Amino acid sequence: MRAPGGGWLLWGWSWEARAPAWAVTDGWAGVLTLPREIHVDEDGMLRQEPAAELLALRGEHTVHAAGETHGPQPVDLGSVGRAFDLTARLEPTVDAGLRLLTDPDGSEYLDIRLDTEAGELVVDREHASLDTRAHGGSYRMPCPTDRPVDLRVVVDHSIAEIFLTATGQVLTLRFYPTGQGPWRLQARTAPGMRLGYEADTWELHPLVIKEPSTGAA
Repeated sequence: MRAPGGGWLLWGWSWEARAPAWAVTDGWAGVLTLPREIHVDEDGMLRQEPAAELLALRGEHTVHAAGETHGPQPVDLGSVGRAFDLTARLEPTVDAGLRLLTDPDGSEYLDIRLDTEAGELVVDREHASLDTRAHGGSYRMPCPTDRPVDLRVVVDHSIAEIFLTATGQVLTLRFYPTGQGPWRLQARTAPGMRLGYEADTWELHPLVIKEPSTGAA
């Protein structure tokens, strides 16, 4: 689909990552991804980024944090809701990243971290749900780690989409947090190792599709 500015928009389909009987009980399965603007860069590589119109869904600016940590204690950046839009810049010296904690005692969490030795971004959902019917596992995509890493992460309940600005890649995954209280965002790194960070989050307004009035031509 052609975007208003002349580019192209792409939607994907995200399958479930949970036991089939659970989806049957809920009565639905699968969800569309965010719309993405796509283009081919001068090196012939396909690049994707969230459609610019998604900025209109941003609500309250809930987190603004910047600083650095040398571990081992994580830095609490603030609370987020179950649907939010995050921008982050990470400047690691070794493995470091962000953790989204989704239950009060911190036993349920989604990790987004940088593997500087492998040159990869790792998204780990092994502990992302306390419900044993949810699938675990981790995912990797190439990531230049010799420079600051810019991310855009959009989470809506059971779906997370991680956009890597430097390469134009995106990783979409499903996770099924059980925690009902406020979620928390942390910056984490290995003991004695520096992580510089900047992070901002906004609540997401629900998308409202307006039907034309009955009197419209």
